[in-house]
Amino acid sequence: MLSDLRFRLRALLRRSAVDAELDAELRDHLGHLIAKHEAHGCSREEAVRLARLEFGGLDQIKDDCRDARGIGVIDATAQDVRYAARVLGRDTVFTAIAALTLAVGIGASTTIFSVVDAVLLKPLPFAQAERVVFPWRLPADGFDLGFDIFPWHRVEFLTFARQTRTFARLGAFEGASFNLTGDGDPARVDGARVSAAFFAALGVEPRVGRTFSEQADRPGGPRETVISDQLWRRRFGSDPAIVGRTVLLNGEAFTVVGIMPAGFAFPQSAGMPNVFPLPRESSIWVPLALPRGPAYRGEPSELAVVGRLARGVSLDAAQAELDQFAEQLDREIPRGRGWHRSRAVPITQQLAGGTRRALLLLLGAVGVLLLIACSNVANLLITRAIARAREFTLRAALGAGRGRLIRQLATEHLVLAGLGCAGGLAVASVGVAIVRTSGPASVPRLAGAQLDATAFLFAVALALACALLFSAAPVWTSTRHDLAAWLKDAGSRSVTSARGLRARSALLVAEVALALVLAIASGLLVRSFVRLARVDAGFNPDRALTFELTLPSASYATEERIVALYSDVLDRLRALPGVESAGIAETVPMGGAGEGTGLRIPDRPTTDDNARPFANYTIASPGYFAAVGTPVLQGRTFADTDTATSLPVAIVSAAMARKFWPGQNPIGRQVGVPIRPYDMTVVGVVADVKHVSLREEPAPEIYVPYTQKPWPSMQTMHVIVRTRTAPASITAAVRNAIREIDPHLPLARVAALETFVDEALAQPRFSVLLVGGFGIVSLLLACVGLYGAVSYSVASRTRELGVRVALGASPRRVFGLVLGQCVRITVLGIAIGLGIALLALRVMEGFLYGIEPTDPATFAALSALLLAVALLAGYVPARRAMRVDPLVAMRVE
Repeated sequence: MLSDLRFRLRALLRRSAVDAELDAELRDHLGHLIAKHEAHGCSREEAVRLARLEFGGLDQIKDDCRDARGIGVIDATAQDVRYAARVLGRDTVFTAIAALTLAVGIGASTTIFSVVDAVLLKPLPFAQAERVVFPWRLPADGFDLGFDIFPWHRVEFLTFARQTRTFARLGAFEGASFNLTGDGDPARVDGARVSAAFFAALGVEPRVGRTFSEQADRPGGPRETVISDQLWRRRFGSDPAIVGRTVLLNGEAFTVVGIMPAGFAFPQSAGMPNVFPLPRESSIWVPLALPRGPAYRGEPSELAVVGRLARGVSLDAAQAELDQFAEQLDREIPRGRGWHRSRAVPITQQLAGGTRRALLLLLGAVGVLLLIACSNVANLLITRAIARAREFTLRAALGAGRGRLIRQLATEHLVLAGLGCAGGLAVASVGVAIVRTSGPASVPRLAGAQLDATAFLFAVALALACALLFSAAPVWTSTRHDLAAWLKDAGSRSVTSARGLRARSALLVAEVALALVLAIASGLLVRSFVRLARVDAGFNPDRALTFELTLPSASYATEERIVALYSDVLDRLRALPGVESAGIAETVPMGGAGEGTGLRIPDRPTTDDNARPFANYTIASPGYFAAVGTPVLQGRTFADTDTATSLPVAIVSAAMARKFWPGQNPIGRQVGVPIRPYDMTVVGVVADVKHVSLREEPAPEIYVPYTQKPWPSMQTMHVIVRTRTAPASITAAVRNAIREIDPHLPLARVAALETFVDEALAQPRFSVLLVGGFGIVSLLLACVGLYGAVSYSVASRTRELGVRVALGASPRRVFGLVLGQCVRITVLGIAIGLGIALLALRVMEGFLYGIEPTDPATFAALSALLLAVALLAGYVPARRAMRVDPLVAMRVE
């Protein structure tokens, strides 16, 4: 066996030497036969003749010997590849157009696949990630809070963590920011407060040190912190001795006990419900240290929960336990009935978030584009095959079998697909870099998109699939020949394959239909995006600067001290040159959901706690509404005279006024919240503001002044400054003003307010740009396909058109004849495309805003546009047909 393998390798690698040996051996055998016949009395000539008849043809024997070596297929394939390269090289225009068309389709598909692979397919950096689950709380039925996820309450989490049987580990977390002082200038560091089981639930171990002890996760326990690899390198210079050292967070000493592995930055906002104020990336973690005592009235609920399923426990079993726990709480706390439901969501599904459907939409769109590209290339190949029909007919007449012709054509198409694949990889390398740098930050793990081995194999597989797709029709039309018809016509160029023409027309119809579907999808997304960008969000983001201030609890322990600090900040900022107004609030528009609270409305008394009115709750300062540009519809805003000793006041949103005082004047009405034993007087109504998404229907909202003992804590607040010039021009002055008040207060998340709107529009803009680009390319490909088909039709019908002109057909008649062919194909394609779009584009309903997926205006406009493009594509060939000279046409054959 080994000797046979060595012989085959030698025959493959040293082919010339082996062929020379074979030739010498065969000639030696032939010489022996000649000598044998001469010995029997034959003449030399007769002996040679007899020997050749007995021995057979040398070339045939050599071919048989090569086949026996097992390299005949390799020889034939190499010959086919060389011939394919020569054939494609002679027609450089065709090769360039076909390869470029494939490169666009393969490159775009590989780019989107790279994103899908990074976001949806690649394993998460957690041990046994399939066991990691988020049990999200759900609001009670019938309550529209603007979001469908609700935080866990402290007592409920602790109770469920004690009694759960389906979760091996259960951890809680909430976003947090810290002022990191010492070891350099003060810095604001984003992170999270997490329970001791948080890291174990995720299945992540620190690269150095340990995570929190159970003692540290209790009130009054040791102050410990874990830092990220990035913070360790950036802030502490990769000093391994940092573990065990003390750092100051919000003015309090914490001991660094561990460093997390590179790349770990959870929790982060991408892929998580925006009702939770989570950072883009967490760099530091401290113990949550939840009190184990009973809840107090009005206690805020802020916790998100992550769990690791016990071995052998299914997601359905965990959901069943959560349902049982909800029923238990409903029995124990009747006044909260309906507010205890939860839904278990796997981490793979959660982190993909709303991007999963968007990415699948993009994958579908790029798949349609690839089909259009394949149709276009197939059309070009059919046109080329018709032109080469004489060649294939003659080869068949000379003995070439159908299988041999099919293999030759398949080789040519594979070479063409290889060129398209190479170009597609070049296009994908640029596309992935653009998507990675300009894609929306809300897409999780987008930074991991790259043109790796998986993407390379995908591109190669796609090229092979494309070769199979666009080869079918050309091979079918090229290898079925009527030799008698060709001999009868003597190879006239005017005789074309009816099968080829039908196949070309069918492909053009399909191409037009697919292009229309993709164009309509693009049009719907564009119109939806325009409406979304023009939506009234209830504020004016122009010329507004916002940042966060987090006050160290050690230095600002009382409400009086906090109010004094914020009042000083507002006075300093309002005095800066170029500042129109300044304000402070617990949240800012489009900055995420704020607090929620039950309401007490004397006008609408109720004894059923489950029917209690509910509203968002925001702490704000005088000047806040002017700073964010929210219109005051009735009454007044907060004033400096609204103090802790004055009449308690509140401002409500228009949605709250409509819901609780329909058709009435809300000014002067009384409203209360559970934490306060007294009611507040409504003094103003402001426009509805969107906090979570531009698509949301604003929920009722109540604003209270920060000077009247609001709830909850005001340790972290947002500052908004409206300027007369660009916000960036006063950033340095704002920093200096805050530094003069307290040098240990760093500014965090400094940004223009309009960036919040840009971030909200980032993902729909991303989808519009990609799908819109695919739509434009599809229209161009359809235009090129129609132009090529009509041009070839004119060229192949030159004699026919010349005869028509000679018999009296007017140029206008000829023009209409040619253009009519283009119009018929286009109209049929549009009719089919409209039917497909009506059925298929209903899946886009969740991506659209203010427009239906069957919008007739979009369907009509894109159909008219495609028809206009088709007429433009057919116009030039039709004009050429008008100028056909009958005498030239008669001699053209």
